[in-house]
Amino acid sequence: MHKYIVFVVLMLFTALLFSCNPQKRLARKKHVYMEHTYADVKKAINQAEVTIINDSLKVLFPSNLLFETGGTGINKETFPVMERFANVLLKYSKTDILINGYTDNTGSAETNRKLSKERADTAGAALMIYKVPGQRLSFWGHGSNNPISDNATEEGKARNRRVEFLVLYKVEE
Repeated sequence: MHKYIVFVVLMLFTALLFSCNPQKRLARKKHVYMEHTYADVKKAINQAEVTIINDSLKVLFPSNLLFETGGTGINKETFPVMERFANVLLKYSKTDILINGYTDNTGSAETNRKLSKERADTAGAALMIYKVPGQRLSFWGHGSNNPISDNATEEGKARNRRVEFLVLYKVEE
């Protein structure tokens, strides 16, 4: 009887051990995939700040790189940068991209929200020109919320006017 109990306990322990293993393998797979994505994005676009956060990337483009002051149209000089970024995103198709637009605190909250959303939409449209599927993209305009710098200085305001791309590992369903 004692051997039977030990055997059952060992079998339960083994089953428990192997049931956790697929989750760890998936987490490791996601992490490695996003590390490779990070390396390729860093190599392709040196004009943006690229950081890896857990299993996602944040790619921050200063607004003055993408847009003319107060405008929502992409600067012509930026299209080659967006093409290189799009090519990396196409290579790593197991990702979705959340595009967040931000402004400084100059102007009304409604104007800033609208401007930031239009810039996020325009940045996404630029990626779609280079064949990134629209269903992989989501757009948000945050206005002057979530500043990354002090709005008391012109330099701080310039840093707060930005578009951030969050590249997220797509959860398979």
